[in-house]
Amino acid sequence: MKLESEGWTVELAYDGEDGLRRAVADPPSLVLLDLLLPRMDGIEVLRQIRTSDETRTVPVLILSNALGLSGREAEARSLGIVDWVVKANTTPAALSTRVARILGD
Repeated sequence: MKLESEGWTVELAYDGEDGLRRAVADPPSLVLLDLLLPRMDGIEVLRQIRTSDETRTVPVLILSNALGLSGREAEARSLGIVDWVVKANTTPAALSTRVARILGD
């Protein structure tokens, strides 16, 4: 709601497969991606984003409480995420500021 109230267009996906399908069909300016998703986990979504011609350059910000999952952060960084944010340690205002910084607005 904070992002929308500041003028950002936000589209939600309810599982990894849906999010990937939407991103490839209409590439967004930025993907906010959790790791713990139904139907396809976030790392697999990220891999697919990076291999698709339509989305390989889309910035991806991991927004997750999943810490210490067997090197998942290192794996995500090797796949080219712009950053990793721990949900429990951020606020809507801080997230909005980070999104603006990533998108250069």
